[in-house]
Amino acid sequence: MLRSLLLRAYERLALNALASGDYPRAERMLRRMERQEGETRRVLHNLALARLGQGDAGGAVRLLDRLVDLYGEAPAVLRALADAAYLSGDRDDARRRIAAALAEPDCPDRTLLTRRAALCEDAAAHARAMAGKRDFADGNARLAAGDKDAALAAFRRAAEADPTDFVALNNLGTLLMNHAGDRKGAEKVFARAAALADQPVVRRNLAAARERS
Repeated sequence: MLRSLLLRAYERLALNALASGDYPRAERMLRRMERQEGETRRVLHNLALARLGQGDAGGAVRLLDRLVDLYGEAPAVLRALADAAYLSGDRDDARRRIAAALAEPDCPDRTLLTRRAALCEDAAAHARAMAGKRDFADGNARLAAGDKDAALAAFRRAAEADPTDFVALNNLGTLLMNHAGDRKGAEKVFARAAALADQPVVRRNLAAARERS
């Protein structure tokens, strides 16, 4: 009984942390779950998302490949593998993984993956998108240091370099709304992010921007 209650509490905390973008906290909660229940589907899948959120695409791929080995392929897993391969910078692997995800009739975030597939066909566009990940990392570092103006500029550059980077768009929108006071601009940016990926945090931010504008 106590074990079941603990697992539910850890999972709730982990999912809340994933939704809010606190990936280190999500991983800590998921590691506690892993010690209790082992390599279950939910633990492996969400650990991969937490690693991906922290910029460890290789670690995410290893966890997802382990998930496939143990439980077989599923649309959500193939979509996560496509994400990880894309963010790793390996264009050939990204094309292969994205194609596998798109082949599933129930593929999540089909719009996002279709746009990324097209981007991967253009070597120059792919190179620009991957270069934008440096701006994204710089934005996170600037934000952590409290320099919100510089963070906003960095996330804007990241989103311009990779139009499919819905996380950069979400971060940009958050700063526009909460720091720059540009509600209309934030609404437009959140709408672009929401059109790419169905993420709870993006939906909440878009709704907040619309309420305040």
